[in-house]
Amino acid sequence: MFYRILLAPPGYSPHEKYSVCAYESMDPLSRSFDLKKSDGTRFAATLEEARRMIPDSAKPCGYGPIDQFLEVWEA
Repeated sequence: MFYRILLAPPGYSPHEKYSVCAYESMDPLSRSFDLKKSDGTRFAATLEEARRMIPDSAKPCGYGPIDQFLEVWEA
């Protein structure tokens, strides 16, 4: 399973800057679901807050930002 931190699309508020999505593979079309914070929302205001949404078992992949994708983690 791969987890990607993405920038929210234009038009979202400042406290909805990042989202985290799960993918079956590195293929962008293999998106499975969006991760949510403990309060049930799917957006984070900071990159650190978005990283806390990723399971502890995941490790960062050596991946540079491309378009909306900022970071990729693998579990």
